[in-house]
Amino acid sequence: MKKIIKYIVCLFGALSLSSCEGDLDPNLYSFISTSDFYKTTQDIDAATTTIYHKMRLGGWAPYMFSDGSSFVMDEISTGEWTVKWAWNAFLNGSWVDEKMTTGFYNDIAPSVTLCTYTMACIEDSPVEEKDKSVYYAQVRALRAFFVYDIYRLYGPMPLILDRENALNPDPDYKPERPDAESVRQFLVTELRAAADALPVEHAQFGRVTKGAALHYLLKYYMHHRQWQDALSLANEIIGLNHYRLETDYEGIFSVNNEKNREIIFSLVSEPLADYGSHTHTNVLPGDFASPYGNSLDGWNGHRIPWDFYDSFRENDKRRNLIWAEYQNKSGNTIDLRATGDIGALPLKYGLDPNAVGVWSGSDKILDRYAEVLLFKAEALNELNGPNQESIELINEIRRRAFGGGAVQPDETLIEEEFNGEFEGNKIGRFVMNNYDSNGPSAWRYDVDASAGLSGDNSLHVHVENSGSEFWTLQIRAEDVPFTQGRGSKVSFKARANKNVTIEFRSEGPAGHTERISLEADKAKDILFEIPPGGSGGGTVFFALGNTGGGYDLWIDAFKFEMKGLDPSGDVEQYLLKLTDLPDKDSLREWLLKERGWEFWYEGKRREDLIRMDKYIEEGKKHAIHFTEKNLLFPLPAHILIENPKLRQNPGY
Repeated sequence: MKKIIKYIVCLFGALSLSSCEGDLDPNLYSFISTSDFYKTTQDIDAATTTIYHKMRLGGWAPYMFSDGSSFVMDEISTGEWTVKWAWNAFLNGSWVDEKMTTGFYNDIAPSVTLCTYTMACIEDSPVEEKDKSVYYAQVRALRAFFVYDIYRLYGPMPLILDRENALNPDPDYKPERPDAESVRQFLVTELRAAADALPVEHAQFGRVTKGAALHYLLKYYMHHRQWQDALSLANEIIGLNHYRLETDYEGIFSVNNEKNREIIFSLVSEPLADYGSHTHTNVLPGDFASPYGNSLDGWNGHRIPWDFYDSFRENDKRRNLIWAEYQNKSGNTIDLRATGDIGALPLKYGLDPNAVGVWSGSDKILDRYAEVLLFKAEALNELNGPNQESIELINEIRRRAFGGGAVQPDETLIEEEFNGEFEGNKIGRFVMNNYDSNGPSAWRYDVDASAGLSGDNSLHVHVENSGSEFWTLQIRAEDVPFTQGRGSKVSFKARANKNVTIEFRSEGPAGHTERISLEADKAKDILFEIPPGGSGGGTVFFALGNTGGGYDLWIDAFKFEMKGLDPSGDVEQYLLKLTDLPDKDSLREWLLKERGWEFWYEGKRREDLIRMDKYIEEGKKHAIHFTEKNLLFPLPAHILIENPKLRQNPGY
């Protein structure tokens, strides 16, 4: 079950400067003075959460799906996405100063200042360095993300990156546009430093991690075709040994996708106003009947053009999330191609059965591990030409698309020898819980070095009275990450001093109960499997309720593994061979196609086409006024008025 992320929208530190960010008077909008804020870790956490909120602004922009979002800007005139709405100037390449082209800048440029301000306040905070450093690194990374996205969409822009200008804004500060080299130095320095200070995984899903910072730097290197740097960084991300391809393509985008190991960075959503995603609302026709029976708003806009839809092979599972037909509320099947619609419905993000109206709980995925693998394949090709490693990396993606999923080895999720010591009622991954503390259930527990099961110590439990319900006494491990389609294996050693039957249970995505009988004073090796279930965090526990009383139990060498998975089905015919792609150009062309099939509706296509010198050619097929100017978006007119030193991008 998802935990509702309540963004704390404190407006402290929301600076905007006349020269860069569209407000003639520099203001500090504040409910909380810095003289009484930033004093505790909780203060700093709230300030950091505010920065994350800037990425979604109640769900309407700038990193979500609406007009003015980077998603729309990165899909326009690419051939893989379009809309039915009357966005005439935007669709035909006559980009003007409107929400679709300048909204992102207007939202994110002030957020860069807010990041700089927040970093300065964290630096000056009396909170201990070890407690505030991880928050500082998050804000530092987010600021670099914002700077990079402004840079690639609008070109180098003067932004507030030094603390003095953020803390004491000067209305006369009107800088010229910086050169690309200064932006490069900033991004490389900041992303590297942030990555080095960030953990591989946060307890709170959706926070920036080491992998997210490294991946943004990888995107920068790919954008500038720094192939050797890109290759080294891709290998560094792979070497974290944290990410993997999910076995099920559809499951990556499921409403229950939190903590799947393919996601590098995402914006967490809940089916609530201000906290949700409206991806389905942008897509669905008004008469769409949800298969879950819930009432969903549909604005009948986003489409996948038929030419792109038809480019998939028939058995490519990735196309299954593009709906060419749907059931309407009258119970009729609507064939969109037959009715003359401009395209199919991009329902990549699974429909949320708990959504009502506009908002769903589908997390917006910004970056995922599949891109690291395809970036590496591309960098290797650019450095060495066609090579077997690039082919194998592409085939990892294609095995999932055409087979039973990606190849996955066994993965140990819990391994506990009970060689540590108790901290309260916790030892290692396990917590000892008496849920019947006011009833008859009673037990004692300790670490016993004399049980002789395995190694030095064993967990020892003396059950005085188990009560009458299985749940009363539990040896419990929570937040165990299950993956859809993959079973689990459980093994441990156990001994009791009398005949007793206990239970081991799994609850959550994969429910299972295993009854285990022990004979008095006979050690037993236990091994059993839990069948595949869904994805998400689950709980596993020894249930010692309803087992009698007056007995001793020893447990040791506990291991919980997610089973490996080999692709099933006849996938060989869909895999590439090195001989199929004889030169660098042919492999580059294939990578462009593969990235389209893999990342459709994820806001990747414009960057891919620009990097491979195809955007102008492709744009002219879809927009009658598309020219070289469309390699960048126009700057907002108001910032040119406010700062005469700024120059508009060429062609506008």
